[in-house]
Amino acid sequence: MMRRVRRPPPPPSLASEGALKEREAALQFYANWDGVAKYDKYKAYKAPDVRASLEQAFGGKCAYCETYYASTQPVAIEHYRPKGEVTIGGKRVPPGYYWLASDWANLLPSCTDCNSPRKQDLPGEEGPLTAGKANAFPLASESTRATAPGAEKSERRLLLHPYLDHPEKHLEFVWGTGTVDDGWVRPRNGSAKGAATIAVCALQRRGLRAARRDRLLLLLAHLESVVDARNNVARHPTDTALLHQYTRRLAEVSRFVDGHAPYSLMCRQVVAVYRQKLFGPPEGPP
Repeated sequence: MMRRVRRPPPPPSLASEGALKEREAALQFYANWDGVAKYDKYKAYKAPDVRASLEQAFGGKCAYCETYYASTQPVAIEHYRPKGEVTIGGKRVPPGYYWLASDWANLLPSCTDCNSPRKQDLPGEEGPLTAGKANAFPLASESTRATAPGAEKSERRLLLHPYLDHPEKHLEFVWGTGTVDDGWVRPRNGSAKGAATIAVCALQRRGLRAARRDRLLLLLAHLESVVDARNNVARHPTDTALLHQYTRRLAEVSRFVDGHAPYSLMCRQVVAVYRQKLFGPPEGPP
């Protein structure tokens, strides 16, 4: 699921003359906007170095759901704040955040299911429901919706951003129940940002839940093997073979929490619980 990512340096193409001219053209277009027409000549955000930089920073994973997309689909360059129009109350309302069309912080890599409206099997629904971010950008108050450059700084956004937020404060995962509920995600402590992000990006879709559950079961098996190895070392502290086995199994678990591993946020939450099981509660002040 979404993890915190350090924003990488902007690719050179976004500071090129062509990109600057495109931004100015969009600003001029909407300065004289007739309320109907849409500027449709955005090209800067599609540059190869933009794609390459995002794929490197996110390890070939979707910024929203942490699923590897590289083996099955090309990356979609997602606009965190939609550039052309915004869906408000079920209606698509132009003009959108046109001034951020090639803003580096507004561009994220996304898989098709998170980025596009598609039929999804979601819990609590009798049949497939169309879900996916598309042009959605929910706010705590529509009265703060930006309509001009710079005004977005006053918005109370509800969609989590991997550069700006700590997703672990807003999302938590169900695990250890031994049921199909394992791998589900829910808002942490009633987080409004967590709830909005889950809904907008369809993070409870059936295929994604199943993929998280499979990853979770594999991680739990590895963690139990670490516990066993730790116990063996405790009983035979001078046995170098057992110590080597324990070290190797710890290294295997570390791959699950690596930033470029799938569903690393979920895995980190699970490993944190097992860390206490292995080493006891962290020492506090006397």
